[in-house]
Amino acid sequence: MRELIDQTIFDLMETLYLDIAELTFNFYSDAQAIAAIAMLLYFALEAYKMIAGDKTIEIMPLMRPFALALVILLWEPFIEVMNFPIKLVNDTAKTMYSAQIDMVEHGHVERLGLIEQVAKKMSEDTGDLEQVKDETQDKDWMEKLGIDLSPLLDKMKGYYLMLTAQINFAFMRLFEYIVIIIFQFCIYIIFLFQIIFAAILVILGPFSFALSIFPGFRDSYLTWIGRYISVGLYSTIAYIIMTISFVLVRYGQEREIEVLKAVLENEELFIAYVGSSSGHISFYLVSLLMAALAMLCIPVISTWIINTTGVSQAFSSVARTGTGLIK
Repeated sequence: MRELIDQTIFDLMETLYLDIAELTFNFYSDAQAIAAIAMLLYFALEAYKMIAGDKTIEIMPLMRPFALALVILLWEPFIEVMNFPIKLVNDTAKTMYSAQIDMVEHGHVERLGLIEQVAKKMSEDTGDLEQVKDETQDKDWMEKLGIDLSPLLDKMKGYYLMLTAQINFAFMRLFEYIVIIIFQFCIYIIFLFQIIFAAILVILGPFSFALSIFPGFRDSYLTWIGRYISVGLYSTIAYIIMTISFVLVRYGQEREIEVLKAVLENEELFIAYVGSSSGHISFYLVSLLMAALAMLCIPVISTWIINTTGVSQAFSSVARTGTGLIK
């Protein structure tokens, strides 16, 4: 896996997020109908109160349904206005991320190259094992001639240990591949959930504004705005978390690159490295796992900025359902 993060997927998801306003037309007429009925009932109720003398004539409260209906009529421009400050903040965070990801990707490729050199060297040593096995096939007649085979047998045992170490090394490569898959999954799933949640909010958002005309749902549009901003900040917070996490990832890469270079230059260190019982689990892989777990906290973190709980609860429910299926 040559790329730690596929930038093409990021670009695709960002394009989808900015184009979801085009999906609202399926429910657009329904929201307009609800808004028209709500306005008719609201004005009838207010007119009745004024006729009955329970309320004096007030102009400004009567403008509120018109403002909400105007938002519904101009829904796509309204979404663009909502996206403007979110995009500004997101671009700033993305610039921070871009400065780190280039160094991390370079370190990732350099580290993979060194690991491939270690694997190649282990394969060469395993090839020497076949030569040693051929030499031991004539053991009987060599013993009759009084030739000491102890050094040869010791060498063969050493190569068998190298073969075992190679199998262990292959399992560690598999473990590393799984860690990177988990890291990528946690990143991509956050951006995917952002698109899904934002699409639902945008598609059904006109209903929140239409129902806000009724006195019992007068704050529905404020709740919608808070949740939309909260979801819009998913990518911004993700870029910030990845920028911070990549500092740790870069540190782990540098340490492991130093170790791999030393291992390739020193035969004793090479044997100790491939025969290590620790499984070569490095801080690099640990930092990737920490970054993956931090990404899953984004729905909760976004509520610290805009006080809303609906989206984070939905994400938590999805996470609990996924955990239950795994168990």
